[in-house]
Amino acid sequence: SFDLDVAAPPSGPLHVPASRFYSPLDDGLAQPWAGSVWCNPPYSAFGPWARKWAAHDKGALMGTYTPGTSWTPIVFAAADAVALITCEFVRPNDKPIRPMHGLFVAFRGLGVEPAERLANADRFGSVLYGRSAA
Repeated sequence: SFDLDVAAPPSGPLHVPASRFYSPLDDGLAQPWAGSVWCNPPYSAFGPWARKWAAHDKGALMGTYTPGTSWTPIVFAAADAVALITCEFVRPNDKPIRPMHGLFVAFRGLGVEPAERLANADRFGSVLYGRSAA
């Protein structure tokens, strides 16, 4: 569970166990982050979220793995471990969507166990360990 979901849907977290949340109306990017955060931000404007997550001391960041973006080295350098996974999202209208790119969940300040557990749950999952965990 997390203390704060910083980029929840307008109605609040659907599947994320979080004590508090910021919706788009709150603008989680402009709000203070405290405790362990879950961040699955809009992928169309991922960079600022990734940089803020990398500056925060504890949480998880989910995104599409797209090598060559300016934020990829920032996120991967800040992470203790990164789980590379496949995933299918369910939209609020219950229509599933599978991203065209692979997904990652980067963990910082939570140890490597959450990344290992997530990767082990996916038959194609794997873990990249950060320098601090090596």
